[in-house]
Order: sequence, then C-alpha cells, then structure tokens
Amino acid sequence: MADIVALTKELLGEAIILVDKIFPPEYEEEPAKDEIAASLFPEKYEKYFNKTGIRPSLKYWVAISKGKVVGIVGLYNYVFDLADITWLGWYLVSPKARKHGTGTSLLLFAIEEAKRQGKKRLMVYTTDDPEELYSHHFYRKHGFREIGQNPWGPNPELTEFYFELDLMKAQAE
Repeated sequence: MADIVALTKELLGEAIILVDKIFPPEYEEEPAKDEIAASLFPEKYEKYFNKTGIRPSLKYWVAISKGKVVGIVGLYNYVFDLADITWLGWYLVSPKARKHGTGTSLLLFAIEEAKRQGKKRLMVYTTDDPEELYSHHFYRKHGFREIGQNPWGPNPELTEFYFELDLMKAQAE
C-alpha cells in the first residue's frame, strides 16, 4: 500500500512526469506542471492564477510506494465558486500501481481533506476519452453523481463530464 504525503519541492519533478505520462501536455488546456508547481510556489504563479481563476490555496498530495511517486491528487477552488465547493485536481495513479487500492486511498484522502476544510461539495470533471471512461464508474461507485456535460475545449470531439459528491451525505455513510 502506498503512503500519502503532501507534495514537496523534492517530489515535484517526479509528480509532473507522472501526470504528463497519463495526461500528455499537448492535449491539455493548462499544463499540469504549472498548476502543480503553483501549489508549492504561489508567489511565482500570479499570472497563472489570474488566467485560470484558480485560487492560490490549491494543494497537492502524492502516493509514494517503494520510494516512487505512483499517484497524485489535489484540491483547488475557483474564484467564482461558492465557498462550500472544492475541485479534485490532477487525480491519477500510475498504470503499474493500479488495482492495489492506491486510487481509492487517494480519493478517500481527498474527500476527508475537503471535509476538514469545511467543504460541502467535491467536484471533478473527466472526459469520454477511452483512457478516462473507467473513471465515470469509479466516481459513481464512490457516491459522485453526474451533473452536466459539455464539448471538451481542447478536443470538441470529446465530451467533458462533471461529477459532484455531496460531502454532507458522504459524512453519514
């Protein structure tokens, strides 16, 4: 089982390499390296925050197994969101580390952290790219419900799906 620890500058490079393997930067609206690095060095990323509308309070954690980063999860908020909402950011597990509970551990960690922060709703978006379709089932299995969809900006042939978890109900379960 992997250990979940706060992202540090020492783990930053390894985390970005993992994210870029799963979500190649050429397919993303905003490169992962900017958002993940901004979580550690917000003072250096003012332009990023202004461009994306993400608040500088974003935070990331990584799953470590045998000394290697095998997963990542983050929480972030947009300036236009209600105070009780937070978003799941760059949530993924290395293909070699899947099916061992790492993804579930990261998600449950993020849910508990969102509750600790006093949030009432946890949001996430994904697409219908074949590499991401399993996530729809995974999110539903963990209590998320689909609340909307749109054409995905970087590739309008794909659809972006929005899911929401009611953290007040999740507390009772």
